[in-house]
Amino acid sequence: MKVQDIMEEKVPYVTVPGTRDEVLNVMRETKKTYLPVVKKGKMEVVGTISERNLMDRPEESQIALLMKRDPITVSKETTVRDLVKILLENNLRYVPVTKDGKELVGMVSVSDVVRKAIAMEKDLGPIKDYVKKELVTVWEGTPVPVAFKIMRLARVSVLPVLDDNGNLSGIIDDSDFLHLSEVVSEEKVSSISATSEGTDWSWDSGDIFHITTKVLRLPNKPVKEVMTKSVETVTELTSFDDCARKMRKFDLNQIPVTDAKGNLSGIIRDIDLIRGFFQIRK
Repeated sequence: MKVQDIMEEKVPYVTVPGTRDEVLNVMRETKKTYLPVVKKGKMEVVGTISERNLMDRPEESQIALLMKRDPITVSKETTVRDLVKILLENNLRYVPVTKDGKELVGMVSVSDVVRKAIAMEKDLGPIKDYVKKELVTVWEGTPVPVAFKIMRLARVSVLPVLDDNGNLSGIIDDSDFLHLSEVVSEEKVSSISATSEGTDWSWDSGDIFHITTKVLRLPNKPVKEVMTKSVETVTELTSFDDCARKMRKFDLNQIPVTDAKGNLSGIIRDIDLIRGFFQIRK
């Protein structure tokens, strides 16, 4: 199987020069959290930009300063096995597909491998050896900005949400924070004074500058008001192919794992599925 068999051909993109507002508009309209960046007037790939790039630098507004430059690319003829190797070795979720290493012709992702390759298999083994047991969770009363900070410090992309009794009550991920964010104007006041001849300092010659910037801000709401409440789960005995089909059906990148009593015991990510699947298929 090759990249051309699973890739997405008609992909949204943004151009440089451009602004953060353009990126936000495209992401919200297309429900994409990762976009290729091309030169204006051309289709030459010069970078990529993700919701994480936006949220990590809320004060920056220029695409050229937010994007990741010189991204790794693949061609339509790249095998899916080679693609998976690239994804795993470089900790990537998306890779632009190019013609001659420059012209954008599509996009391929971890999700494409899971939904168009693994989900088509049958009778694969259980996922238990690839379940991530070390979990970072958040209480449903936690303010959204604090939950976002926890996610960033823990370097995770999803947070299972627990109620007052410690039971799983929801889930929140990177894309939720992107859709919740809003661009607001902030004004900073700077007082700059210059010395006058013959004096140590003169306050009379000071000027006050009002500097207005636009930044991304998250609402100060509890997580329970914005989280996804209907949570799909699997168990450690769920097969790779069944898990992949559930991800495809419900448009998920990760699924909480529960034990026989329904208690949260881990999480399985799409990247874990492809790592396990291709080890099985060696």
